[in-house]
Amino acid sequence: MANESSGDGTVTDVFAAFLGMDKAPSWGDSTDWQYWVIDTVKRHEAARGYDPHPIGMTMQFPVADQTKVNDPLLGSRAEWISPGYDDEIFAGGGHPMTPGSPPSRWYADPPVADGAKVVISDTDHYAPGQGDALWAWKSFLRGHHPILMDYGLIAGLEPAAESPAEAGVPPFSYYEPARWAMGDTRRYAERMGLIDMQPRRDLASTGYALVNPGSEYLVLQPDGDRFTVDLPAGTYQVEWFDVTTRETTSSDALNVEQEGAVEFSSPFPPGPAVIYLSRT
Repeated sequence: MANESSGDGTVTDVFAAFLGMDKAPSWGDSTDWQYWVIDTVKRHEAARGYDPHPIGMTMQFPVADQTKVNDPLLGSRAEWISPGYDDEIFAGGGHPMTPGSPPSRWYADPPVADGAKVVISDTDHYAPGQGDALWAWKSFLRGHHPILMDYGLIAGLEPAAESPAEAGVPPFSYYEPARWAMGDTRRYAERMGLIDMQPRRDLASTGYALVNPGSEYLVLQPDGDRFTVDLPAGTYQVEWFDVTTRETTSSDALNVEQEGAVEFSSPFPPGPAVIYLSRT
């Protein structure tokens, strides 16, 4: 409907001055208007016999209570949403982009998607200027669709160029791992029976897994340590993917004789890795 339309909140005079305003204005609440547009489009498509299009609603800004920023999105009739940071640590007016601030959970340890909405996880709404390969994989394995606010492209930089100091943004190369990782997650999504897979914290000791129990498992180990995956008895093909180097290797078929936790260790040097298990 609109990106970061107001949600009945106010900004500080300092922020208003940054926008070139003498004082902070009152922008009101766009929620009811956005709901009206969503319903109008749906009624129009139904009346004309058109194929329905998925409609999106994104984070509002500013809002009165940052911890409830996503409530209007979840309560809407939009099919997809793009949430914003809603951490309790920022309830008092803090911001994850403030120097020295801890990151939002949406960046560091994303919540599990419950299927109520398609979630387009946009770094613009919780970590502007940030984005790496691990962020993309974490978001994907929690059931979200990661998209990157890529300052390397926004600034119009050439791939080999450096950012001018006054630009205040990282060089083009800074975002290269995130760009590759979004493509890598896309390729796994196309290979798997994704529609039958769910994000599951409980089936892997790392907490990051997309699973169709007994059939397919895609698991992330963020730190390279040993980890376990709960598997039923059966034989599984094993593929490893190095998140950093993007190298892929296969291991011998895995025979699980009894249902339970199976321990794994990445064949790559210490660092984040992904294992893909498919039952034969």
